[in-house]
Amino acid sequence: MNGHEGYLIGRIAGIPVRLSRSWFLLTILIIAGYGSYLSQRFVWLGPGAYLAAFAFAVLLAISVLIHELSHGLTAKGFGWSVSGINLTLMGGHTTFRSSHATAGRSAIVSLAGPVANLVLAGIGWGLLAGLDWTGWPALVLYLITTSNGFVGLFNLLPGIPLDGGYAVEALAWKVTKNRDTGTRTAGVVGYLAAAGLIAWLILSGTWHNVGMIVLTMMVAFIVISGSSQAFRNVHLRQAVDGISVVALARPTTAVRLTDRLSAFPPLEDPRGVYLVTDDRGQARGVVDAAAMAEASAVGDNDVSAEGLMVSATWDRPVPEGLQGHALMSFVAQLPGRIWPVKSWDGQPTVLFESDVIEAVRCSQRD
Repeated sequence: MNGHEGYLIGRIAGIPVRLSRSWFLLTILIIAGYGSYLSQRFVWLGPGAYLAAFAFAVLLAISVLIHELSHGLTAKGFGWSVSGINLTLMGGHTTFRSSHATAGRSAIVSLAGPVANLVLAGIGWGLLAGLDWTGWPALVLYLITTSNGFVGLFNLLPGIPLDGGYAVEALAWKVTKNRDTGTRTAGVVGYLAAAGLIAWLILSGTWHNVGMIVLTMMVAFIVISGSSQAFRNVHLRQAVDGISVVALARPTTAVRLTDRLSAFPPLEDPRGVYLVTDDRGQARGVVDAAAMAEASAVGDNDVSAEGLMVSATWDRPVPEGLQGHALMSFVAQLPGRIWPVKSWDGQPTVLFESDVIEAVRCSQRD
């Protein structure tokens, strides 16, 4: 188990599925709230209404899993990398990456989840209408149908981070040929959708129901937060687009593990760093200006390069041609804070995570 991601409950088609701790809070809320509703809707259940509410919570989790699996399997079909599925208090989410996403494929991946749920809900309603079931079998079918219908319709609301919002983003992206315009459009539509939900709550008289107030305001908050994040994402994308390995990589000057600070050759470039190598010439770590300044401040000029260096992983070099989001996606998967660069001319250079972060911050300020 990863404490931040949840309990790993298995893998489906190679995709890890985790159950967040917050899901248990959702289950308690469903048992209390939905159990009360079922006890009034189906009087014959008696105390069993709360057992039925628990069954609904489990079936809702399965519906969300089907929803997220539809996203994940569709994304995998397009060759995207799917990291995992998390079932959480707010439903669930699927994590995937693709540096070659298009508007059309993004729309298909977004809509795959709610479509799967609505198809299952449609089959359920058909069975409810055609079968003469009573008692628990009819109730279970009813719960399966309603859980899938709820998940499908809820996620079609046109506001990020819901699937309907991402579908709006993809549609506007397709029409305008500009992803940033698509994201901004989805953000505006999300604000309008949130305002519409609040207006509906007031005008329909539903505001007399405390449960509906809580649910509507929660959904409106999610959509408003998602829309605000959409605008921040545009700003971040624009900031990231101008960042490249070529501009950020630092040149190196080689020193040996046993070389003393006082014997280090001068750096020709003020951004340069020392590349520490062993007796076989293999890179072991890096000594930067901060480490040298700290040693000099205490008068320790006889300290060795090995004592000053920061170890780094050298078996996964960053391609020199990466830039923008491709660069961000690549380094996000790398261990450590300093990475070697695979240069075209063979000259050893290194990339610092701190330089990447500072470049993003500067671009955002600009």
